[in-house]
Amino acid sequence: MARHVILLVALLLLPPSPQQDIGTALLRTVPRIEGKTNEGRREFIKQELRAMKVPFRTQPFDTTIKRAARETRITGENIIVRMGSGKRHIVVGAHYDAVPNSPGANDNGGGVALLLGLIRTLKEYPWRVSIDFCFFDQEEVGLIGSAVYVREHRERDRHLAMLNLDVVGTGEEVYVGPVGGGDDDLVMQYVRKARDNTRFPYFEHAVYPSSDHLSFAAAQLENISISIVPKGDGERIVNLLTGEARGRENYPRVLEVMHTPRDSSTYMSASALGMSYEFVKTVLMLLNDSQK
Repeated sequence: MARHVILLVALLLLPPSPQQDIGTALLRTVPRIEGKTNEGRREFIKQELRAMKVPFRTQPFDTTIKRAARETRITGENIIVRMGSGKRHIVVGAHYDAVPNSPGANDNGGGVALLLGLIRTLKEYPWRVSIDFCFFDQEEVGLIGSAVYVREHRERDRHLAMLNLDVVGTGEEVYVGPVGGGDDDLVMQYVRKARDNTRFPYFEHAVYPSSDHLSFAAAQLENISISIVPKGDGERIVNLLTGEARGRENYPRVLEVMHTPRDSSTYMSASALGMSYEFVKTVLMLLNDSQK
């Protein structure tokens, strides 16, 4: 018994790992964006970038979408941070808008916090590529912001990969998709290397919920989406989307909170955000190193 007590005390006295530190910092960011209006979320991102003294540009848009006989005017503004100047180009994106009546913490305040964290730690990195960190607007109403971005960045010979970060703050399993279809052959090589390097619980599938990766897929540009979900939820989400889910016990845990008034930072964890940071950073480093 004494040996077990000593071991427990020793474990408790260990300094936090870098992954724990970054996860805790990212989690502290989320309450500062959750619950805000779309304009408030947009201004929060700009204030954070100014505080970091990181230059950014905006990409305003004003468009009309047609559904059946109804037309809806959609306005918004993407926020883009450019780093590096290499010949090949990477996009890392996270949408910042939230559905009405939801605080939008995990969907997608966590993605915003992760993007800000990556910018903060990598702003002085000697990139071999050019890389755009994109905060996309109006994802929830039809992937509008990412579609606007893609219309201005269609150079296939320059494009290397797009990493979409959506729902990264709850759980302990990396969920990657949609895998296959010919628009992720290159990027998945490096995602799987990151899986092997980090050894995080991992699930990949051809089925993945709608998100901003689809704007890049429509232009046949390499893309993949990355989420962190409760263990087993990747398979549960696939079964739900394919109509194979049966029973309440098989409903994805992460979806019980998403798009509801309960989507607050209290349901998120530093460990999940730390995992997302470590995994995405590893993919980025591998992609960058591939450009000799």
